[in-house]
Amino acid sequence: MKRLLLLFWVMTAGWSSALFAQDSTRSWQTVLQAQLQALEKVPPPQWPAYTDTLAELARTHPQEWLLQYYAGWAYTQLSFKAEKKKAEQYSEQAAPFVKKALELQPHHTETLTLMGYWLSARINAVPSRGASLGSESRQYAEKAIDADPSNPRASLVKALNIYYTPAIFGGGKKRARPTVVETGEKFARFTPADALAPNWGRNIYDVLNASYQ
Repeated sequence: MKRLLLLFWVMTAGWSSALFAQDSTRSWQTVLQAQLQALEKVPPPQWPAYTDTLAELARTHPQEWLLQYYAGWAYTQLSFKAEKKKAEQYSEQAAPFVKKALELQPHHTETLTLMGYWLSARINAVPSRGASLGSESRQYAEKAIDADPSNPRASLVKALNIYYTPAIFGGGKKRARPTVVETGEKFARFTPADALAPNWGRNIYDVLNASYQ
């Protein structure tokens, strides 16, 4: 009888652990989706509170690459949106999350894309970094394209890199045009895998493409 009771408690403990793990997963996914939906609607001045929530969620679940990715992405977006005096601060806050996401998924097209995008934010914050970080950003974008040629965000980062590189160094608006066109074609065909899959960049592309009109 004692052995049967012991077996019962072991089995129920195992079930409890499994159910807790499932609840934990559902919990962070639910919070993440809510934060992402909010960020689509609120103006830039309201982004920091939601971004800080993403960062805390990422710290609570350090092995979930998608949480690291979105925390890094949100701070990177803030860096681009912020005034120059805060752009550097936000790019630094993005750093550990961007790097952790890439560490967890070193060959994933989205983490490679984010690294290239974050490096561009570093340049945007301090333009003198362009000489050293510009080529590195381009390399990550190329790796992201190699990992998944259909990823429009990878092409977008490449297009932005070429567009803002001075013509004397092989960049400029004219040279970026073919990549901009290709990026638009990829966005037109792209469908995210699910509600949490990366799906940003279309509005950035629209602004970039509008400059050619």
